[in-house]
Amino acid sequence: MSEASVRLASSKVAGHEARTPGSMPQRDATAPEVGFTLPAPARPRARAGEAADVTFSDSDPDSDEREAAAALIDHIFAKANRPVPGLSYAIAYQLASRLVGGDIVDVYHFNNDAVSIAVADIAGKGMRAAVHAALIKHGLRAYASQGLTPEIILRNLDRLYLDNNGYEETTSFATVFFGFIDPTRRFLTYSSAAHDNVFLLHPDGSVVMLEVTAPLIGAFDDQHHLFHQSIVALREGTLIVVTTDGVVEARDESGGVFGFARLEALVRASADERESVIAETIVDAVREFADDHRRDDVAVLIVRVT
Repeated sequence: MSEASVRLASSKVAGHEARTPGSMPQRDATAPEVGFTLPAPARPRARAGEAADVTFSDSDPDSDEREAAAALIDHIFAKANRPVPGLSYAIAYQLASRLVGGDIVDVYHFNNDAVSIAVADIAGKGMRAAVHAALIKHGLRAYASQGLTPEIILRNLDRLYLDNNGYEETTSFATVFFGFIDPTRRFLTYSSAAHDNVFLLHPDGSVVMLEVTAPLIGAFDDQHHLFHQSIVALREGTLIVVTTDGVVEARDESGGVFGFARLEALVRASADERESVIAETIVDAVREFADDHRRDDVAVLIVRVT
C-alpha cells in the first residue's frame, strides 16, 4: 500500500445503514483454497488459478530466509482453484519484491453454499507485511465461520489488529474488502474498510461502484461505530472486480497513473473471456504500463455469477 493510498483511505468512511442477510454461513471443513499467480525470475508467470513456482536469484537472502518466504507464500496462497456452485472466479497476483508481499485474496465456500470473498492490502512490503496478511486472512475466516455479518467481522478484525499492534509494539494497518455472496438468491453483502477499486460490471454494460463502508483496519481505536455494510443485487453474468491499489495507482516513467478508467476499459474489453484471462490481462497491462518498475504488489480477483 502506497503512502498516497494511506492518506486517501484514512479519509474514506461511508455511513450506510447496516443490513443483515437472511442466512449466515457455517464453516465447511472441505472449504476450497485459492490459486494465485507469482512472478518467477527467468520463468513464465503462472496462469491464474494454477500452481506457481517460486525461484530466487543469487542476490536474494540466504537459503533459510528463502525457504521461510516460500513456505509463507504457500501457506497464504494455495495452489488450486476448486469449483464453487453458481460462481466462477480467478485470481492474479504479482509481487513488487521477489520474496513475499502484503496483499491477500481469498475465496471460501461454506456448507450452506454461501461464499466469502476477501481482498486486503496491508501497509508495507516484505516478510512483516506477509505476516500481518496471514493474520487478516485467517482472522476473517475465523469470524466468518461464526456466522457474523460482514460489518461485525471487520469490526472484530479491527479490534484484533489493534490489540496485536499494541502487544507486538508495532504499527500496521490495512484496507480490507470482505463480502458474502449468495449464489442462489444472487446478492452480495459486503463491508469495505477503506478499500475502493471494487465494482460490478453487469451483462448490460452498467457499472456499479461498491462504496467504502468502514475506516482502515488497525488505524483508529475510536471508530468502531463507523463500521457498516451494504447489500447489492447480482445478475447472471455479473462480474465482481476487486483489486488492490497496486493496479490503479501504478505509475509510468513520466509519473502518469494507471487509473480506474483504464481498469474499467480493460474489464469491458475482455468481459466475455474466461475469468483467468481477465485477471491476467489486468496484471499484464499494469506491468507493461509501469515498465516493471512497480512499487506495490498487484492483486486481482474476478468473480462471475453463473
